[in-house]
Amino acid sequence: MKKTLQFFVYFLIFIIVICAISIEKIDRIPFEKTEHYKEWQTRLAAFEFSESQGEMSVGWSKVNITPSVPGPMAGYGSRKGKAFEVVHDSVFVRVLAVKNGDRIVYFLSADMLIIPPNVTEKLQELLKSNAINLNDVHLSATHTHNSFGGWGNSLTGRLFAGTYDPKVEENLAEKFQKAILNSKSDLMLAKLSYAESVDKEDIRNRLGISDGWVDSEIRSVIFRRNDGSTANLITYGAHSTVLNSKTMAISRDYPGVVMDSLEKENKTFGIFMAGAVGSMGPIEKGKDDFDEVNNQAIGVLKHLSFSENKEISNTLLSEYLEVPMNKPSARITKNYALKSWAFKYLFGDYPTFIKISKLGNTLILGMPCDFSGELMIELDAYAKSKGIDLIITSFNGSYVGYITSDRLYDRDLYETTTMSWYGYQNGAYFSKIVKDIINKVNK
Repeated sequence: MKKTLQFFVYFLIFIIVICAISIEKIDRIPFEKTEHYKEWQTRLAAFEFSESQGEMSVGWSKVNITPSVPGPMAGYGSRKGKAFEVVHDSVFVRVLAVKNGDRIVYFLSADMLIIPPNVTEKLQELLKSNAINLNDVHLSATHTHNSFGGWGNSLTGRLFAGTYDPKVEENLAEKFQKAILNSKSDLMLAKLSYAESVDKEDIRNRLGISDGWVDSEIRSVIFRRNDGSTANLITYGAHSTVLNSKTMAISRDYPGVVMDSLEKENKTFGIFMAGAVGSMGPIEKGKDDFDEVNNQAIGVLKHLSFSENKEISNTLLSEYLEVPMNKPSARITKNYALKSWAFKYLFGDYPTFIKISKLGNTLILGMPCDFSGELMIELDAYAKSKGIDLIITSFNGSYVGYITSDRLYDRDLYETTTMSWYGYQNGAYFSKIVKDIINKVNK
């Protein structure tokens, strides 16, 4: 009995010590008073945007990235790293290159959960040998939860993407590089236009709250080359989660059907980038998973606008801004979170940045997160008031979790507890950053 009691006391002391060194109270200082916000203001004020002018040339490419042998799937932690059983439809990396003068911006989207930060670093190394700066690559993903894993080199990465395999990381970076180089070799003169349409039938607020907001716009950039060929860059906020965690098949989910339909029916190269997908979900309609995928895609295609669009002027801006962040943490309860060292051990430590691509008056911002569609509604209106058509894409090659509306911060929701990694008022902070960038490029 004495030994049992002694063991219990030691164990209790151990738990208390671990908690003391790894857990802290969440700091609720308004973001305007934080050091990282002051640093952001200083950094932005010193940054000079450079816009090129001239005729636009456009090229595109896609490369198959489907694994040749079964491996872990990425997307749902409940799968616990199990291997996929079948390839329902192949997954690709697609790149659309836009050249203006001496500047080229490469829009890259992969049929993956995210663009892993470690793959971004590997890609940066490879592109140096081709005299291409990663700053000019606008990264995104379709965010399918039914693609392959094996690329996560942190504990959290392993949770969502299975056992890490460095060969997967290397192979991805090499295929991304190949697609970028192929798109550069395919450049032809083109005219660009911006289009948007509303699709309320295929998107919902997935938080299960009564006061949720929905960003229902499909935003597109259309490219028409002088040889008659066309391409369409599409963004939409509905999460690519039509397929559930029990479906152990590699698939692009509904964006894949949208891309295939564009290519087969319209003879158009398609590239789908996840938009402001935070808090936004698809509306599943059908008798089984893949019937629901087809119906979701049919709905999106029905609402795509190809005729009512604005011509984009021949100017190009491509910039890359590192974003100062609050100290990282991961929430455990409403008021307590992991300390920074514990967070970095579990989640990794990578630079945070925003990719800025501007085609005429169309501003495309690549975010390092699942960016909330709720936030997009106000930001879209703000941009329009400044004469800017705003597109926000998620998963830019860095990752800081979910950025959500601050009114939801203290609600017990997956996005605001489990996936809120950088503390109080991040929604307001990132919204201010977007507005600051809009103001800066609009001068």
